[in-house]
Amino acid sequence: MNLVIKCKICRSFESRSIDEFRLHGINHCIPSVTTYFGLTLEQILLEQQRDNNDDRMQEEEEEEDNQQQQQQDIVKMRKRDHNNKDKDNNNNNNTITTTTKSIRFKSLIGSPFIRRTLFKHVKELSNLYKISKSGGGSHSGKDIIKLPHLGMISLFAMPWEFIKHYLPNKDNVLLQRRMIVISQYCAHRNATLDTLLKLLEWSPEYDPQDQFDSAHHQNLFYNVSAQGHRDILELLLKRYPNISTNGNRRAMDIASEYGHLSTVQLLSSVKTVICTPDAMRDAAENGHYEIVKYLDETRTEGCSTHAMDSAAYYGHFNIVRYLNCHRLEGCTSDAMDGAALNGHLNILQYLHQNRYEGCTIDAMNGAALNGHLNILQWLRNNRTEGCSTNAMDNAKSLEIVKFLHVNGKTCTTLAIDNACLKGDLDIVQFLFENRTEGCTQHAIINDCKSGNFDLIKFLLNARNQVCTPEAVDSAIKKKCSLEIIKYLDKECTINGLKHTFKNDRLDTLDLIQYLYQRFPKTTNTWDALTFDLAAVAGKLDIVKFLHENKKACTIKTMDHAAEFGNLDIVQFLHFNRTEGCTIQAMDISKNLEVIKFLHFNRTEGCTTKCMDNAARRGDIETVEWLHKNRTEGCTDQALWESNNPDIYNYILSNKIIPLESIKQGNILTLPYEEDYYELI
Repeated sequence: MNLVIKCKICRSFESRSIDEFRLHGINHCIPSVTTYFGLTLEQILLEQQRDNNDDRMQEEEEEEDNQQQQQQDIVKMRKRDHNNKDKDNNNNNNTITTTTKSIRFKSLIGSPFIRRTLFKHVKELSNLYKISKSGGGSHSGKDIIKLPHLGMISLFAMPWEFIKHYLPNKDNVLLQRRMIVISQYCAHRNATLDTLLKLLEWSPEYDPQDQFDSAHHQNLFYNVSAQGHRDILELLLKRYPNISTNGNRRAMDIASEYGHLSTVQLLSSVKTVICTPDAMRDAAENGHYEIVKYLDETRTEGCSTHAMDSAAYYGHFNIVRYLNCHRLEGCTSDAMDGAALNGHLNILQYLHQNRYEGCTIDAMNGAALNGHLNILQWLRNNRTEGCSTNAMDNAKSLEIVKFLHVNGKTCTTLAIDNACLKGDLDIVQFLFENRTEGCTQHAIINDCKSGNFDLIKFLLNARNQVCTPEAVDSAIKKKCSLEIIKYLDKECTINGLKHTFKNDRLDTLDLIQYLYQRFPKTTNTWDALTFDLAAVAGKLDIVKFLHENKKACTIKTMDHAAEFGNLDIVQFLHFNRTEGCTIQAMDISKNLEVIKFLHFNRTEGCTTKCMDNAARRGDIETVEWLHKNRTEGCTDQALWESNNPDIYNYILSNKIIPLESIKQGNILTLPYEEDYYELI
């Protein structure tokens, strides 16, 4: 008997050698799988390099264990072969047969590198993709298979070796759906030519040349160019030559922007493709030197001064130099200003020596803002534009403040105000000790936003600044400790309470109790809105505290608690308060348990909006419960806004909406919406 190992990933590779099988995994299947989940072979090899020393000993130990296991397996197989051979001889059958054995996955990937490559990033892989139409979230393989409208192809661009096992018969899929799915696949970042060819075999009727069809077909040429899939683009041009005239024809511009040189070269040979000066500008801005050079040497559209300006801003020195030497458009003073802002001294020096546009005061202002002291020093020694008060007002560090101060530059009250916003006590102290501009009441507010307790003490004690309610609001928003809030010793506004609930502080109850006890009569703070805020945030302890202190709430309080699914608060309000709720409580609740409680314990009921909303958020469990326990039903909005086949199949099969109502509703206005092809 000959032992044959078959790969369970690609299902095509077979080998009698464990080593050959491992090499196949490393060179073929592992890179294939990881590429589709956003990883590259370079990343894998780098990870292998980093861990190589640690893994060598482990690999040797495991190899020894594997060899022992293999020897034991071979002995067992030989015994079985011998027994089988005896049986064959007894039956006078001398034919030699080859048996393909299914080897356990554990024994096939004895290499630590293969295991680590596959499994190390499992958690990250589960979060790589989010589907906006279904509300986001990670998806497992089973989830991907179940996605409506062949989402495994259009949204995830899974490889053919995955797709082929779950692809339905094409006759069971509308041609319109197949058209859109294949067009979306072509424009996906993970699309490959091999899988596309298989999809075209599956749906040979695919033809994206109708310029009046879906936007996916209209802009197919543009979208594929944006992804840089040159091989796919060549195939589409060969089979469907008219796609280049459909939709957005500025494919070369977008390919240049994203740095797809080979795609740009292909597009340049297509006569119907439009190229504008934006192509070179965007390539320069994004640092694509080879594309800038190619466009300059082979095209006539040229560029504008923005090309060199943006290249200087982003630090692409080689492009700045190329444009200066080979183009005539030049630049503006924005080039030096941008280079100074972002700390590109080499570009600043080059422009100073080779261009005449110069810079403005924004150069020194920007350098001070971003903390580039070396740029400031160079500008002072080589340029005469100087700066404005903005330089010291927005200086990033104490060294820059001192540099500007020593060199006779001035500032305004914004200098201290802004330093307080950054929580920089050193700058604030220096400015108070060496300057006379002072600050405004925004200083303490900004300081509270920074949360620097030492700076707060300095301003209130040493500089006699006055705390305001807005400062307390800022401290609460910053999640400053209760100790700081008490130190400020000032009431907050209703905005402060909103921040208290929004930030979900661990000491929310303690903070509320302190503010209420210290400032019980603050206007517009302890009213019904506070009750509503607590209900929305799900703070039952605070709801009880407000209730015990005889604070009022409104009929909307239970509505808010129901809307955000806070069942415990709904129950507390129902059993302890008399305000009740409105019909909206059930309509807008996103929690089935809350809906059940309101149904069994209150009389307000709901409207068709309750099921409509459940359908909209894809909550089929609530849709089914409402149909079985309520009589309001739903409107055709439940169909058009659900985007969930299970929900609209349930609604239609149970005839919750009369067919005539459906025919006279939105179906008249949605014949071209891709999400509704099957439904219509």
